[in-house]
Amino acid sequence: MMHTRFTDLFGLEHPVMLAPMAGRTGGALAAAVSSAGGFGSFGGVTFEGPGWVTTQAELVRATTDRPFGIGFITPFLPMMEPLWEAALEARPDVIALSFSDPRPWLGRAKDAGARVMCQVQTLSDADQAVEAGADLLVVQGNEAGGHTGTMGLLPFLAAVVARHPDVPVLAAGGIGDGRTLAAVLLTGADGAWLGTAFLATPECQIDEAYKGAVVASDGGDTVFTRAYDIASGLPWPSGIGERVRRDSFTDEWHEREQELRVQPVKPAGEAVLYGQSAAFVDTVLPAADVVRGVSAEAERILRQRPRELTTSR
Repeated sequence: MMHTRFTDLFGLEHPVMLAPMAGRTGGALAAAVSSAGGFGSFGGVTFEGPGWVTTQAELVRATTDRPFGIGFITPFLPMMEPLWEAALEARPDVIALSFSDPRPWLGRAKDAGARVMCQVQTLSDADQAVEAGADLLVVQGNEAGGHTGTMGLLPFLAAVVARHPDVPVLAAGGIGDGRTLAAVLLTGADGAWLGTAFLATPECQIDEAYKGAVVASDGGDTVFTRAYDIASGLPWPSGIGERVRRDSFTDEWHEREQELRVQPVKPAGEAVLYGQSAAFVDTVLPAADVVRGVSAEAERILRQRPRELTTSR
């Protein structure tokens, strides 16, 4: 079993966290990951209302006594106070905040008894989160599916680990098998936050066509774009874009974003979000198998590869 500050902090068997992907995660998937010895979470941003947040938290607790978290898109929180209040009342072990300044939300979450995890996309984001009192950082690379920044994971991760050695760090973006998990652990991460790997699971609430697209992808059919965000009109920060499967809308507007801002065009359908780690997703598997399989492979590699590299010949 691998031990890190993350696993020790929450009594986990595996240094793997389910990313709280809004609209794609719920209590069933979060509970499955937590029950398997990882850290489950679900996104608190929903059109279903605060009752949905309460129900999903109750579902997790009815299934397992293991820790779990609820995540939020921080710049949307002023528009979603009832969802936020429902999450605090649910008393999760962690509140995860992403994509902008975590203050004043971070203090409110801590006052409610939760640890706060801040997902960051730049070094200044990391500095700001640590200064604000974040308990854990999630360093997100551009390889990630859905909303992300522009920095590649490994150099960004190494810089944050060196800069903030006293704060546990999770890595996000491009991690979907044991080799990639082992790589970020050796770089200094205390665990990994996985999204794409959990999309192709029975417990995930996306439809079968979406799951099939993830399984069929090698990760190379994705594009980092702001086109869908511009079309949505939602207040995404300027440094944030979105990794999605390429489609006719991104082909037309990906490099014409300024035109799209001037004369917005609505896409015919919704973006299909997944990351470059789709390359490692070969079939639909139960979430517990993903947690244990990725972790077991990483443990084997960590036992073998350093010895191979350092043995005298």
